[in-house]
Amino acid sequence: QAGEAKLTEVLKGAGFSRVRRATEGPFNMVLEARP
Repeated sequence: QAGEAKLTEVLKGAGFSRVRRATEGPFNMVLEARP
């Protein structure tokens, strides 16, 4: 599983400039990515 840091790196490499953690549960993490 990829952590928040790796997912942020991949999303920024794909052209998203803003990435933040929107919410988190015991088994899920939801990130918001904006162009």
